[in-house]
Amino acid sequence: MTPAVTYIVSAYDRPQALRCCLASIQLQIDDDFECVVADNGLQRYQGEHARIVAELRDHRFSHFNTAYHSTTPAWDCYWSAEWIMKHGGTTGEFICLPSDDSYYVPLFQEAMLAEARACELSLVYCDMLYDRRGHGKYHVKAVAPRVCEIDKTCFMLKRDSWIGFPTKPQQPISSNCDGEMIVELVSRGIRHGRVAEPLVVHN
Repeated sequence: MTPAVTYIVSAYDRPQALRCCLASIQLQIDDDFECVVADNGLQRYQGEHARIVAELRDHRFSHFNTAYHSTTPAWDCYWSAEWIMKHGGTTGEFICLPSDDSYYVPLFQEAMLAEARACELSLVYCDMLYDRRGHGKYHVKAVAPRVCEIDKTCFMLKRDSWIGFPTKPQQPISSNCDGEMIVELVSRGIRHGRVAEPLVVHN
């Protein structure tokens, strides 16, 4: 049976943060999902990432080593998510792209899907509690579909609207390509909307 949501969780070098992120997904009230850890991490962390997934003892969770899996390694979170979309066998109606340093309130999936279905949205996003970057203190970000006002942790996108990250970096550098993907989708006329509640924490 096709799950409502596929979570593709990027993991690099924060095993304890990953453990918290996965627990928050496992605690979703609406439990119709699958979750893949897309591991583009340093080699010394990959075994621990895999163990964290195994310890959940939950068939909905799996681990893929994308950084060393092929001759074209997916070495950052954007390339890694694209690799999973092409090769990971996921089937969810909606895609969600958590970072390992994010976590979700238990109502996240239920509220996001309710809004998407009620308003026939292909893209739905919510506000989030954001860390001290830019403001010097934790703050609620009122998310908007613009670069630097949204990131990959706080939206769900219908699978049939997925275009990948057209501007993903060609070397390991900081990037706004998640926001740039959203801007591109909006420019194409995708139906989108916001849940005006902070349902995500991004550290």
